[in-house]
Amino acid sequence: MTDFTRRGVLQVSGAFLVASASAAEAAPLRLLYNENPFGPSERAKQAAAAALEKGWQYPYEDLAALRKMIAAHEGLKPENVIVTEGSGELLKLAALIHSDKERDVVVARPTFPMLAQYASRRGANIVWVDLDKDFRHDLAAMQARVNTQTGLVYVCNPDNPTGSLVNTDDLRRFIAAVSKRALTVVDEAYIDYADDPARVTVIDQVKAGQNLIITRSFSKIHGLAGLRIGYGMARADIIRSFESMRMSFPNRAGLAAARVSYDDEAFLAQSRQATRDCLDFTQRMFKDLRVPTAPTQASFLMFDTGRSGAGFVELMRTRNVLISPVTEPYAQWARVSMGRMEDMKRYADVMRTVFT
Repeated sequence: MTDFTRRGVLQVSGAFLVASASAAEAAPLRLLYNENPFGPSERAKQAAAAALEKGWQYPYEDLAALRKMIAAHEGLKPENVIVTEGSGELLKLAALIHSDKERDVVVARPTFPMLAQYASRRGANIVWVDLDKDFRHDLAAMQARVNTQTGLVYVCNPDNPTGSLVNTDDLRRFIAAVSKRALTVVDEAYIDYADDPARVTVIDQVKAGQNLIITRSFSKIHGLAGLRIGYGMARADIIRSFESMRMSFPNRAGLAAARVSYDDEAFLAQSRQATRDCLDFTQRMFKDLRVPTAPTQASFLMFDTGRSGAGFVELMRTRNVLISPVTEPYAQWARVSMGRMEDMKRYADVMRTVFT
């Protein structure tokens, strides 16, 4: 018969608490998706929760309001903005509209793979162009590969997984040249982590009417990855073409949170600084261990493992640390996303056991 005495209940409860504490201690460090562990802001959480009261309504008005807000902030018109279910939808739409078996897609290597992967499924020929010696997009080499067969050119800036930024004036000249032949996609998902976002964005090229779309996300510094909101900025005709092929619709809770978070400068500044503090700490750790890293203007670091990167990622997994491998030509490298400071201290402790 089961012991339902007070002593028995206390014994079972005590065992459960010990087991729960052990499970918490063993929880893996989640440092692989470039998520923002400091968000969403409290205001964004409250807005998302309040939006559930109208969860039965389609959020057309909310989408229009966010679109108008973004346009006003960037000096654009609402018809120059599209709001989507994450910026990943925009990358897929670009591949859907501008790539097929008759067209090439020019991308850096390595970079965020979603657009190239989707275009490849469309039958497009992916033209890979290696980064330069400073881990940046080699814009001259990419431009040399653009021809009459090119349907898309993709630039991730800051780049993922390197965190590097290209020179803004060089990027402007590149856009002016290549967008005459193909739609240029500039992915600015991590632009808010850069030292001077207003200086390095190429939003001025949208205003100049270039054949360009800029994609951004609420998944990174805003901490809304689970609510799936992104947006793009382009000429009105480009926006209309993307709208005509839209595959999904943003949700009310995500839109509500995004509207509140978009101009929450205090939260964004705090989040940016906390991430920078973690980067500084982690870079010092790598320097102490004499482990080479790529310069970063994002929320992650790419580093040389000195061995198979995939094997190193698996080794770290056995130590309850989840990080990401990097593709060729950096197969010895890996990428670690920034967590909270306590996460990075735990990560540093594990790294020291591996490298010393």
